[in-house]
Amino acid sequence: MNAILEQLGKASPLGSLLMKMKGQLDSKADANRIYKDLYPVLEDLLSRGYGFDTPEVQGVISVLRELPAWGAKRANFEKRYLQDESTLRKLPRDPSYFNGQGCWH
Repeated sequence: MNAILEQLGKASPLGSLLMKMKGQLDSKADANRIYKDLYPVLEDLLSRGYGFDTPEVQGVISVLRELPAWGAKRANFEKRYLQDESTLRKLPRDPSYFNGQGCWH
């Protein structure tokens, strides 16, 4: 894929569009990977009695807050899942659950 994009060149409109699309796919894959690594940590903290306002949970929340795509999707994710301990516990184990919900990528 990278070789094809390099041949098209960054100056061509098609090359620019494909580069942006590839960047979006890469960022979604990165977000999914980070989420899958971070979810068990959050689950463990909550099961051990760490509350929403503890520094440990807030650290996880600050990373989660940055994972969704910028704009409305990020705002929707924060409103739906990062408001309090109750909404935090509604987070799914698998980020593919977010597909089509307007709060991921």
